[in-house]
Amino acid sequence: MSVFQGAGLSRRGFLIGTGGLAAAAALTACGSGNDKSSSGTAASGPWEFTDDRGQKVMRDQRPARVVAYVSSAAALWDYGVRPAGVFGPQKTADGAKEIQAGNIDLTAVTSIGNAWDDFSMEKFAATKPDLVITGLTGAKPTDLWVLKDDLGPKVQPIAPIVALSEYKVTLPKVIERYEQLAVALGGDANSEVIKKGKDDFQRASDDLKAAVKAKPGLKVLVVSSDKDNLYVCKPEFFADLAYYRDLGLDIVNGGGSDDYFETLSWEQAGKYPADLILTDSRTYALSRQQMAQFPTWAQLPAVKAGQLADWSTEPRFNPVLAAPVIRKLTEVVQGARTDITA
Repeated sequence: MSVFQGAGLSRRGFLIGTGGLAAAAALTACGSGNDKSSSGTAASGPWEFTDDRGQKVMRDQRPARVVAYVSSAAALWDYGVRPAGVFGPQKTADGAKEIQAGNIDLTAVTSIGNAWDDFSMEKFAATKPDLVITGLTGAKPTDLWVLKDDLGPKVQPIAPIVALSEYKVTLPKVIERYEQLAVALGGDANSEVIKKGKDDFQRASDDLKAAVKAKPGLKVLVVSSDKDNLYVCKPEFFADLAYYRDLGLDIVNGGGSDDYFETLSWEQAGKYPADLILTDSRTYALSRQQMAQFPTWAQLPAVKAGQLADWSTEPRFNPVLAAPVIRKLTEVVQGARTDITA
């Protein structure tokens, strides 16, 4: 059975969001799948889409000028949907493309803001958008990537917002929903690029499942960090980690009442024994070189054994982008020792 035919529970994010399940919703889209992408001529006739808050967006015709959160834009890009504007981290301080920007041609889109708290209403309005797309990070309808607090109410009168849940939903389900939205916006789910991506994703998933099965007893810890704390991931909140767990990977589940992470002091770094530790690879998390300066971290058995690898914290929500990430994890699992915590 294809991994795109079912879904469990999970999601991603960094220290944001609240508990509970986002509302599941059906999609309704009017117009032909052969229509041009959202960068081309808008389809004639009414258009509607019900997002994962259960909110229905209705337009007189298919949206032609879309502004999207960077991960959402990247998910749509490989289907041929070309947003007019993008917000959220796109470039690092040295000008390199951020991981979550995927295959977006950043020279071909307007940057509405290049950070979590950077959103220019002036640039946004100037793009004359007719739809905004972002991720849903929690159970409340207002739990939106970047468009939180008082920003969402300012954006909504200019263009309606579609939010797709990345909260407690496994990776294949998030990918499925972005594909539905891409098709509704005139994207092509049957292109050679997407068909190959789906084949690669299925193969990568099968290979990871086999690699995990061949490493019985392997215990994996997934963490992020800053100068004050170590954050132990709770896999059910992250779309990618929940999916890897579905494939058999034994991921340590952090405790406490907060969503996403359990916050530990650096003195508590050894709370959860693990054979393999995956560390947040984003530019604003500590590098492993920086983490090594904390003695409690440096003395962990997995650290001393060099059983460390990157966690690609920003999942890519289409099969083209996700398959290489899973392949890299498979290689890590295949090379891992299982006797560190023994």
